[in-house]
Amino acid sequence: MTQGAAGPRSIGVVAYEMEGAPTGVGRYLEELLAALRGTPRARDWRLSLFFKGDPFEHPLWTGEEAGGCTCEALFDRRADAHPIVWEQIRLPRVLRRRPVDLLFSPGYSLPRGVSGPSLVTVHDLSFEVLPRDFRFREKWRRRFLARRAARSATRVLTDTGRTAAELQRRYGVPGERIAVAPLGVSPRFEQAGQSVSRGAPGARENLARLGVRQPYLLILGSILPRRRLDLVLAGLTRLLGAVAPVGVATAAGDLSIEELQLVIAGTNQLPRPADLDHMIRSSGCADRVIRIGYVDDRDLPELYAGAVGTIYVSEYEGYGLPPLESLAAGVPALVSDAPALLELCPDYPLRCDRLDVDGVTDGLRRLLFDGEARESASAEGSKRVRSLTWARAAERFAAELETAWRTGRGQGS
Repeated sequence: MTQGAAGPRSIGVVAYEMEGAPTGVGRYLEELLAALRGTPRARDWRLSLFFKGDPFEHPLWTGEEAGGCTCEALFDRRADAHPIVWEQIRLPRVLRRRPVDLLFSPGYSLPRGVSGPSLVTVHDLSFEVLPRDFRFREKWRRRFLARRAARSATRVLTDTGRTAAELQRRYGVPGERIAVAPLGVSPRFEQAGQSVSRGAPGARENLARLGVRQPYLLILGSILPRRRLDLVLAGLTRLLGAVAPVGVATAAGDLSIEELQLVIAGTNQLPRPADLDHMIRSSGCADRVIRIGYVDDRDLPELYAGAVGTIYVSEYEGYGLPPLESLAAGVPALVSDAPALLELCPDYPLRCDRLDVDGVTDGLRRLLFDGEARESASAEGSKRVRSLTWARAAERFAAELETAWRTGRGQGS
């Protein structure tokens, strides 16, 4: 690896998660790198982004220079390669031809045989805590790669203190090698909320383009067993069948519950994908459900902002960005008491007391019809969101990267 005089200069980034239709890790990497360009300590850094597939354009390397670090995209033109096979077998060869000072991986694993300083982000250990969410091979692959990366990396980043504690307990990673770096919330979501509340032209048309009409509740994120869609469907069915107030004042106006729909936005990642159709058909509220699948990042802010409320009731999360993005857009979110969500918003009022049908039904009732709880949730949520910026996340990331570089060279922290 090359070495700068005072710090790292050439940073390698395992960037294939940005290819295709980016979801959690890909979005994390894009936001982090964009913010890093405005971070003073990264001003002279050169970022080499390693992709497995064919070239594509992105503002990080095709837009106008914004100052700060520079990004170079390196495409291996092996679009059909399995991501993990490419990362573990092909990428080490690429790195021997294009050495870097330090290698960063944003998602759980590092290439085999990496030498020199390295930094890896482990967002959660869901494959350890809830193995039923994963097919057999995927579960063991994730476990093996995450354990190896966490134990071999110079530094490990996590999103919450909960995951940091799990890394110490399950993988024996020393606490001094782990750093907690909360993610940020883009200002785009707040801007969309303000735009929709002002009745800006085009918002309704954009929702129609996605196949959505108001009023609606929103579930956004990859569909996984731990994100209890079964309970949400059962709770909504029970609520619709009960005697309920005729309306509630929201940013979208007075809501008639007879018109309410549930929009499910996200990739179906259930171990048995056909279970999703069966779950919806047998729920009793199938006529209220709209499935729109994966949503492009540029459409997310208005999708949040147009909702009456969002739902994120999960047994386990490493972080939980969707409810924070919803709150930034001015839309209250119903959440569960998963430890990471408790850590992010300990005093948040719109939380399910129990993760069962009764608890979710009551949570949905408060989300829709309890004006005081909605107002309190919006106030508490916006206060928390203001402290979570990608600029702050990038500054913390840059500091940890420099620590990894010094430690990897035997200079201490």
